[in-house]
Formats: sequence, C-alpha cells, structure tokens
Amino acid sequence: MQRGRDYNTKNSPELSEKKYKILGFLIIFFALSIRLFDLGERVFHHDESVHASFTLRLLETGQYRYNPAYHGPFLFHSTAVVFHFLGINDTTARLIPVFFGVAAILLLFLLKKELGERGVLWSAFLLSFSPSMVYFSRFFRNDPIIVFCTLATVIGGIRYLENLHSPKRYPYLILTASSLAIAVSSKENAYLIILMFGAYAGIYSLYRFYSDWKKEKLSLKKTLILKISAIFPFIPEVLLSGTLFIFIVMLFYTSLFRTPETLFSIVERAFSHWMEMHRIERIGGPFYFYIPILLVYESPILIFGTAGIVHFLKKKGENASFFMFLSYWAVASLLLYSYLQEKVPWLVVHIVLPFGILAGAYLGDFFSRAPGQRQKNLLGTENMNLSGTENITSGTENMNLLGTENITSGTDKNPTFETKRSRAHIFVVGILVLTLIISLAQCISVNFYRSMEPDELMTYSQASPDIRQLMEKIEEFNIGPETLSISVVDPENLYWPLPWYLRDYEKATYYTEPQAKAKYDAIIVPAKYRMYEVIPEEKYASYNFSLRPGKEFTLYYNKELENTEEKRI
Repeated sequence: MQRGRDYNTKNSPELSEKKYKILGFLIIFFALSIRLFDLGERVFHHDESVHASFTLRLLETGQYRYNPAYHGPFLFHSTAVVFHFLGINDTTARLIPVFFGVAAILLLFLLKKELGERGVLWSAFLLSFSPSMVYFSRFFRNDPIIVFCTLATVIGGIRYLENLHSPKRYPYLILTASSLAIAVSSKENAYLIILMFGAYAGIYSLYRFYSDWKKEKLSLKKTLILKISAIFPFIPEVLLSGTLFIFIVMLFYTSLFRTPETLFSIVERAFSHWMEMHRIERIGGPFYFYIPILLVYESPILIFGTAGIVHFLKKKGENASFFMFLSYWAVASLLLYSYLQEKVPWLVVHIVLPFGILAGAYLGDFFSRAPGQRQKNLLGTENMNLSGTENITSGTENMNLLGTENITSGTDKNPTFETKRSRAHIFVVGILVLTLIISLAQCISVNFYRSMEPDELMTYSQASPDIRQLMEKIEEFNIGPETLSISVVDPENLYWPLPWYLRDYEKATYYTEPQAKAKYDAIIVPAKYRMYEVIPEEKYASYNFSLRPGKEFTLYYNKELENTEEKRI
C-alpha cells in the first residue's frame, strides 16, 4: 500500500530552497512597499491625532498617565523615539504600525514546519495585501502591534512545548512572555486574547489528562500526582518568565518607572472602562457587523480560510493539533468580536490574522495536491527509485513495478474521477483568481484612492481631506504661528484632528463656546453658529469646511490676514 503524503510538512521537489527564499523576499518587499508608499497622504483620523498629541506631550514634557480610553503606553513611548530621531509629522507617526505590520508577516516564516513552504508563502502573500491589514498598518493605532504580539505568542508557545525537554526552550519562553507583555502594554484586547488562548489551553489540558487517565488505568489521585510531578520542574522558569512579563508591563505603564502605578490598578481600570463601554454599547452594532467587511475586502481570506477549517479538521496529519488550535482561534475571534459591543473596523484585523493563516495553509496544500502536481510528484518519486536500482533486490523491484502498474491501471480505469478532480481544481482556481483580483483592487482603492471616503466600510469617522485645504489657508495668513491668535470651539470637544495640525500655533485655544467680548485673529466654530451676530461681517471673512462626516465647521478670520505683504512674526 502506498503511504499517504504528509499534507502539511512536506513540499514538492521543484520548490527549491532558493526559490522559496526569493519568493519570500519578494512578498516581504511588496508588503513593506505598499505600506510605506505615500504614507502621510491621508489626513489623520480623530484617534490618530489624539495618539500623536499624547506622544508629542510625552516627548516634550516626559508626562504620561494611563487612560484606558486611549489604550496602553507602548505605542506612545515607541513613537516618541521615532519622533525624536526622524522628526514629527504624519508619516513618522505611522512608522511603528508599519513596522509591526510587516514584522507580523515575517513571523509566518517561523511556521514553516506547520504550514509547509507553500503554506507559508500563501499566508504571507494573502496578508501582504489584505486591505484591512494594509489599511491599519498605515494607521496610527495599536492593532498592528497586537497582531504581531499575538502571532509571536503563538509561535513562542508552540516552540516552547516542542522543545520542552531541551535547553532550546528558554528563548521561546522569553519570546512568549515579552510578546504578551508588549501586547498588554499596547491595548486592552490583549486580555481577551489571553483569556481566549487560556481557555483553549485549559480545555486541551483537561482532555489530555482525561485521556491519559483512561489509557493508563490508574486512580484519579495517582494520575493527578503524576501530572503535577511532571509539571513541577518547569515552575521556576515559568515564574521567572512571569516576572519578566510584569517588569515589561510596569516599565511602560509607569513611563520608565517615573509615574506611580500598580498592576492591580492598571488591570482594574482597563476592565472597568471597557466593560462599561460594552454595557452602554458606546459604538454598538449587529452581531454580523464584521461579515460585510470580510466579504467586501477579505473575500479570498474568508472563503479559503473557512475551507481550511473544514479541510484540516477532516484530515489527520502530523500537525492536526496545530490546525485544530488555529481553527479554534479563527472561529473564537470571529464570535468574540462579533459579540462585543465596540464595533469598529480596525478590530477586523484580529479576525483576519488566523483566517489568513488558514487560507494560506489550505492553498499551499491544495496546489500540492493539484492533478498536474501529483504527476510531477509521482515522476519525482519514480526517478528517485530508479536512481537507486543498483542496490535494490529483484523482489523489491518487482513490488515497485507492480505498485506503479496498479496506480496507472487505477487511473486508467477511473477517467471520470480524474475529470471531476480536474474540473473541481479549475473551479477553485477560478474562484481564487477572481477573489484575489477583487481583494487587490480593494486594497489599492481603499488605501490610495478612497482612504478618506465616508462610504467605505473601513473608514470609520475618518477626517475630511478638507483639513489639508484649511491648513493651507491658515498658513497663507500674513501672521506666523508664533503670534496668530486662533480659537477652536465645539460644545462636545470633538474638534480633533485640529489640535494636531495646529500644534505649532502657540496661541491656539480650545473652548466649548465662544468667549464673550474676545478679539480673534481667527476662530473655528460649528457651521450652525451665527458668528456674524457676534463679530462684524465687514471685518471678518468666512471659510467653510468639513471636519469629518456630520461635522461641518466654519473658519472666520480677520480680512487683514489676507494682506499679501510679507508675513509678520
């Protein structure tokens, strides 16, 4: 009987190491290029401008205090370093998300043993131009950091267990602990990821305990003692890794040990705030909120990721437990974020990651099982057999020939089966090509042509491109930023990203209502305000602009500011 090929660890002979490395390099280069191209073109989102302003304050004053509404400190501290060395602008603010977005794709190459070479390349390729992954890797938020840390934690945990009785396990334990610490220092959904992975580990451990108990036919007490004694030698290193975890978390939350904080207060504030946001449904939405986003932007990942779940759960192989975990991760992420009443598009990347890996693994296996590929593999095996005929006995040679004849005759006797396989292969390839074209088109569109369009599902509460024209208007005034007195008024204090773009204007002030009897060089107010009842129309000109969808504002400015004379300082 012919031995079945291990579908998730071996690769066909023609994918050489050189070809694998070249394709991997091209994918990473493409991922980096598409994330860096025209990085500063899109106007800062409301959240981006808040994060950037906090970072700037940290850089200039050294002040930081954790507020769960704005997530953890890692993004602010790491970007402050970038600001210090590379300057302060929209582009440099987004470099940390770009770095972690590309680094997450690089991590996939550490899963070569589980995914196979083709699986790694397909996963990296799909995630390299995933519209949501690209969009939010070009967005000054914490989510690309969480994506990287989640994948690093998975890889570190797998390799640690794999090398459990070898000194090689220590670097992987450090990787796991530090990745979890950076995740917790970045955003509060890290706690959800820990709970999700912890639940799987707990259930799997109970299953293994029950299986071993039944298999060994020992008493429950004795089995429990044996398991505890097996775990006991690893407790010191686990405790040390826990210490490393706490050290990294406290390092960032105390702003390099300059601000007093306790671990309990950090966790308590995080859970209290976000549980309350979930309860009041601050940004609520239907349970299926992420499905339209996945269908519109991530069709190849959704379709082939789902196919991968079915495919790998049906087949049993060397890495069956890995694919079981990967399937759990994908489904649990989709259900968890669908349940939570904080429905925002950037959370979709945490669903896309495991589905993207599953889709890549499935496509890698699918193309190695393609009809033409099977023939190449068979020829490769046959040539290997023929090259060693001098050392093969005649009996074994006859068996090989007989096996080959049986395979050939079986194929000849089932032309209908092979035809159906070929048609199924063409059908799947057709779906793949179509969805890849759609996804690539969506990636280019939403990132470079429609990145600020309010009707895009990805662009939640995105600031208007009018901000660029507004700043050009203000910069043309004949008074410089050192002396221009400009006020911004909004009763809800929702005037962001204006504070970021007016950061160099030393006399910029912000109010919830216009100040009585105040004299303005310029003032920005909601468009519904009738400012000409307060200031003389003959002295002040007006300029209308949109801050973001549903937020229309008007700039009123002294007409003398348009004097074409040289700017006054």
